[in-house]
Amino acid sequence: MPSTRRPSRKANQQASVGGFALLMAIVVVIIGILGLVGLPDSSDDTGILMRIVLTVLAGGVLMSTLRIARVSLQHQRWFAMAVSGLLIVSIIGVMLTSHPIFGQVVSFLWVLLVITAPVLVLRQVLAADNVTVQTILGAITVYLLIGVSLALVAIAMQQSVGFFEEVPRSTAYVYFAFVTITTIGYGDLSPYTDGARMVSVGFAVAAQMYLVIVVARLVTIWRPQTTKPDSGGSQ
Repeated sequence: MPSTRRPSRKANQQASVGGFALLMAIVVVIIGILGLVGLPDSSDDTGILMRIVLTVLAGGVLMSTLRIARVSLQHQRWFAMAVSGLLIVSIIGVMLTSHPIFGQVVSFLWVLLVITAPVLVLRQVLAADNVTVQTILGAITVYLLIGVSLALVAIAMQQSVGFFEEVPRSTAYVYFAFVTITTIGYGDLSPYTDGARMVSVGFAVAAQMYLVIVVARLVTIWRPQTTKPDSGGSQ
């Protein structure tokens, strides 16, 4: 009876590092697009294409999260089917922006996609028993995702109930999000409605609590490298 060899622990760690690196790379690309290009106008073909690209990248965030999250295979399949369905609905919504409801649906689907990812990644970071490359990459990625999530929530609220008094440039949402979660607060952009203020404060508090909890956790599980004693000494 042929024996099945399980992947070694080193191979699993390398795969995990690759998964975290891919996830972080996708998140950085999303931040770069939203911060430099913004959410393009869907009135022309270029804007529609960019929105589809951003929607696919959001799906890539969750797909990469599924790859590194230790959830059962059955849950991975259901989650992958759900993500694929949301992507299809989002892309259809982007292409049918003549109906205002589709634009709002796409925005809230984006929020749902990106808010789910940091929860799964954070679960992996807190479950680690030692500080490794994947632990550090995961911790950084979660913090970046908190900022992206606030930016997407602000965009969705601006399109529905309002967030800023005057609609800013689309690139300003990412800027506002990271200024808020880092508690810099330049004051050039401020939430206008009561709901927007509560959301901004909630994200700012959550980001600071995240830093305190995760840094404390990483310090607790950090183990300095120790050199093994030389076994070739005199008997």
